[in-house]
Amino acid sequence: MSSASNLSLRRTPSRRPRRPPAVPSASATPTTARRTPRPADLGSPRRRWSSILKVTQKQLILGAFEELTPSFISNGWPHQRSDPAGFATLGYWQALARQLDAAGFDFLFFADALGYPMHEETAPDGSSHFTIPEVVVREAVQFPVHDPLTIVSGLAATVDRLGFVVTASTTAEHPFLLARRFASLDHLTGGRIGWNVVTSDMQTALVRLLGHPDVTPHDQRYARADEFVDLTLKLWEGGWSDDPLVVDKSSRVFTDPAKVHRVTHEGRYFSLDGLFPVSPSVQRTPTLFQAGSSPSGREFASRIAECVFIQERDPVKAAATVRDIRDRVERRGRGRDSVKIINSISVIVGATDAEAADARRALTAAPSREAMAALFLGWSGVNLLGLDPDAPVDSLTTEVGQTTLAMYQGQGLTVGDVLDALAETLGGTKITGTADHVAEAIGKLAADTDVDGFLIEHSYGGLASYAEFIDEVMPRLRERGLLPAEPRGGSLRERLTGSPTPRLGPEHPGAAFRPAY
Repeated sequence: MSSASNLSLRRTPSRRPRRPPAVPSASATPTTARRTPRPADLGSPRRRWSSILKVTQKQLILGAFEELTPSFISNGWPHQRSDPAGFATLGYWQALARQLDAAGFDFLFFADALGYPMHEETAPDGSSHFTIPEVVVREAVQFPVHDPLTIVSGLAATVDRLGFVVTASTTAEHPFLLARRFASLDHLTGGRIGWNVVTSDMQTALVRLLGHPDVTPHDQRYARADEFVDLTLKLWEGGWSDDPLVVDKSSRVFTDPAKVHRVTHEGRYFSLDGLFPVSPSVQRTPTLFQAGSSPSGREFASRIAECVFIQERDPVKAAATVRDIRDRVERRGRGRDSVKIINSISVIVGATDAEAADARRALTAAPSREAMAALFLGWSGVNLLGLDPDAPVDSLTTEVGQTTLAMYQGQGLTVGDVLDALAETLGGTKITGTADHVAEAIGKLAADTDVDGFLIEHSYGGLASYAEFIDEVMPRLRERGLLPAEPRGGSLRERLTGSPTPRLGPEHPGAAFRPAY
């Protein structure tokens, strides 16, 4: 077992029959295919997504879920309709940004991975070392992956409304450098930049790439993240007073020195003493996203996040997660609905239910079983292929990706069950069917779970993977009042949270760092 990822496994004394698990998807038609893992009670009856839509007046936030890699969650780049080679070109992403902006999407969300899946191997002499599974490179399992921050300014110059949310790690970055980059991008995007705060997955690779002594324990990563975010807030909110630029040629005064403030910090993880060199931008602080769903992650989100990204496949569990996050936010003295919660969904649209089901099967057949196991390894730190297939998943622990592993626990599943079903279950809620069915299912999911919006997973990748959703589903969502008739404008913060200004609200802890003079 990997000491770096702190995995442990209790093997069962005897082999047992494989339990066929159930599908938590919003499938349009009943199926008799084998069951796949779901995070809800496997014995509960199948929910019919075609039941009557609950009435809701909430207009949904809509984002597109991408990464600068040939393929993402589905690892579906071998699909015949994908465009995997375009990911490395600015033109590819500019075309996608134009497509999303014209359709009325609120933002383009970029996941990111600094590392890659690795697992521990033991040599004949008993020594161990970490290696990259060959399938990672061969089948493009989040590899290669490029830096999304490098293209944001080019995309912002292409479209006028679309926002951009970029993932950056508090484990791998330094607060000053990150604050400088995001503040610069807030200028260049006109206030349309967001930061998805993560503590990083793929920790084993990061240890080796960045020279860290060992994998940082999960809760300690969040303690570091707390201090990291506070320091960036000090720089963004406290480094400058309002209206500091004079730009008077006759007096040779560009900036009023009295309105630029020294920032000092001496903490457990970071120290800083000096001026923040980026002038005040539209939002000052980028719109803050957070994606951790563990108890530590939710508590962290309740303090600093304005939008929380969750990835729940089961509506009952999603509703419980939403309630828990809102309860934590309220206990912090913030408005219960001030934090927007966004769930990811994978949508396949067809002219008929049968056509959509065929398209879903083609997508899940595109990646190999080995490739999906490698993706799970990267996200969770658990090498399923190296374990007894009859071993119980509930006995596994990890310090790397607890949320991903927890999605498959509490159901009596074995390692083999999960391996068999990864292509069908990894990622968010699966919604498959005609455009009418998909629109109804999205509305019902929003009403049943109280989420504020959805991130649309890109299925096999490329512009074509969004076309049916944009052309067929979004008009139906507008007819139901679930999307605004016209795209929202303003800064990303105004667009997503309804804030009357581009700045952080007074109830956010970042407001406390603003100068009092």
